[in-house]
Amino acid sequence: MRFLVRLLVLGGGLLAVAPVSAIELWRSGERSVQWSGSIRELVTTSNATDGTRFRDHAVAAGPSCALAELFPDCPAFQVVGDRDVWQSLTRLRQRLYIDAGAGWSGTFVYDNELRVGILDRFGRGTAGQPDTFLGLEDEIHAFGIKDDASHRQWRHLMYRAFVRYEGEHVEMTAGRQRIAWGVGRLWNPIDRFNAIGPLAIEADQSVGIDALEARWLLSDFDSLQVVYAPGTRSEDARYALRFDGVLRNTDVGVMAGIFEQARTFGVDLAGNLGDAAWRVEAVYTNPERDVWEIGWDAPRELDRFWQVVISLDYNFDIGNGVYFLVEHLYDGNALGFGEGEAGALLPLFEATEGPFAPVVQPVSSSRFGGSGVVSSARHTTGVQLSTDLTSVVNGSLLVLHDWNGGSSAFFPSLSFTGFNSVELTVGAQLFAGPRLSQFGEAQALVYGLVEYFF
Repeated sequence: MRFLVRLLVLGGGLLAVAPVSAIELWRSGERSVQWSGSIRELVTTSNATDGTRFRDHAVAAGPSCALAELFPDCPAFQVVGDRDVWQSLTRLRQRLYIDAGAGWSGTFVYDNELRVGILDRFGRGTAGQPDTFLGLEDEIHAFGIKDDASHRQWRHLMYRAFVRYEGEHVEMTAGRQRIAWGVGRLWNPIDRFNAIGPLAIEADQSVGIDALEARWLLSDFDSLQVVYAPGTRSEDARYALRFDGVLRNTDVGVMAGIFEQARTFGVDLAGNLGDAAWRVEAVYTNPERDVWEIGWDAPRELDRFWQVVISLDYNFDIGNGVYFLVEHLYDGNALGFGEGEAGALLPLFEATEGPFAPVVQPVSSSRFGGSGVVSSARHTTGVQLSTDLTSVVNGSLLVLHDWNGGSSAFFPSLSFTGFNSVELTVGAQLFAGPRLSQFGEAQALVYGLVEYFF
């Protein structure tokens, strides 16, 4: 009920505001400065874990929750997902676009985010914000928020901050930017910079990457792209080269790079099959870092692995049109399903040296070999249907099935765009399957999102 009340109050308040167009702050010939923005409210309700209660159970259990050998049966995992939680995210975004003429431009997007609710959470997807090279983000401690960090958090950041040059044969971008690679609709294993998972509620949001990017236009259809992303440590730097072109009637992309010391090679293809569209991504990764999975006798280098996506979509001429997508992911770096009380959360931890025996710690990025596609199952299939129910309402249903663990995820949503400058979306994520599976232990979630653009 609290979730619905907040959503209705916020939605009514936004709809009462007259829409405002982007403002041109200054212009002189081709040069100009424009400002625009948006306010987004995202409210979610789900079940999560009381972090304090989890820690209390872990401390009381002693070595069984600290030693890697005993950790799968840590009794603290009995309290995972037993707390009803709600959370509100309010984001004020301001965008400044500078056209300096002669091919030069700058884009700066500044966010203020206020989170209110039950923020002391534990489990999948609850890790803190990643460290960035430029460090253009921080928490704001004011109005007592620092003293109540488990219920309120205020942070600000530069969501985008880059300078761009566009010439006749070359394009260059420097700063915090979005580098989107790959052709998959649900998974993009070839995207080693900003991969977004299929169950992301804010699928249009990417943390971006602090990088230098250059593209040479070899012809009307062929280009060569080079990216360097330094990272917060020299060993975490990312170097990549990508070629995009057209071979007969097929779009072709070929990439090679080093991501967190893992050598990576990949190819993506896209074309038409009658009135349908097909896509393939295949990525080979050779990790160089040692990892120490729980249950191993010692740390060792991960095996080389492949990640492959095959995708097909089609628009059916039914009613207002029905979009159909089927996509399959093969993940050679699948985490597996764990064991004991830890269950499916176990692969998110690893062993490390302790004073008497190996102890546990949260899994490091080395476990993923630089890949942003993280899966517990080797084989997962996604099916998506979407249609315009009316001229202003769009309905969508995404179903993911884990073939190894026998679990499924269901992601229905409705989007409404009938008001000028306002978008409203409501949806849910529901899960079914055995405990030790990809989705079997995930908690159901309901959300509402309202955004006003100005």
